[in-house]
Amino acid sequence: MARKEKVDRVLLQRMAVIEQRMNVLKLAYEKYFAGTEPIEPLKDRESLKRDMRDIDRTTMNATREKYRWRSVKARMSSLENYWARNLVMIERGTHPKMKFRADNRAKARGQSSGDSRATERLEAARAARARAENEESNMRNLYNDYMKARKECGQGAEMEYRQVRAALRNQARSIQSKESCKDVKFKVKVKGGKASITAIPVR
Repeated sequence: MARKEKVDRVLLQRMAVIEQRMNVLKLAYEKYFAGTEPIEPLKDRESLKRDMRDIDRTTMNATREKYRWRSVKARMSSLENYWARNLVMIERGTHPKMKFRADNRAKARGQSSGDSRATERLEAARAARARAENEESNMRNLYNDYMKARKECGQGAEMEYRQVRAALRNQARSIQSKESCKDVKFKVKVKGGKASITAIPVR
């Protein structure tokens, strides 16, 4: 007769709490994207990720525990990708809900949709597109420099560009929120034979 696998009930309860907090955080982001909350819930997100890292460092022996935790992390990764896409659209001014609210405000003020307004929108769209392209180019160059430095230091260079870009954007938003700076620059540094990316707040 097969032995019944021993499960850590406390660990499973911690995972359940993490899932509940993910649901609350998802609702908070939906409110932020809808415009009913003015501030992105970055502190709650960082707190949740910190507690998830604590569980990641916990030894899991039961298959049930490992499968449950893989599912939780996969859902969090999916949510973060969704949030990142929405935040990029907000930054570029192309988010559907943002555009809808902007159009409603314009109608409430009785603004006309004449040629001058169309020209302003076109110029704003071009400027936003130029900023996005410049940001993407700088991010790609930073990634290439980082991977080159890691290879030279004998570190692994299998990190995907999208993962690095998403992590740096999240870090930049967190630093801007904490430091109240207008921008964050990144620089590749080699110290102690290891390559890393250093964030520099821009006042």
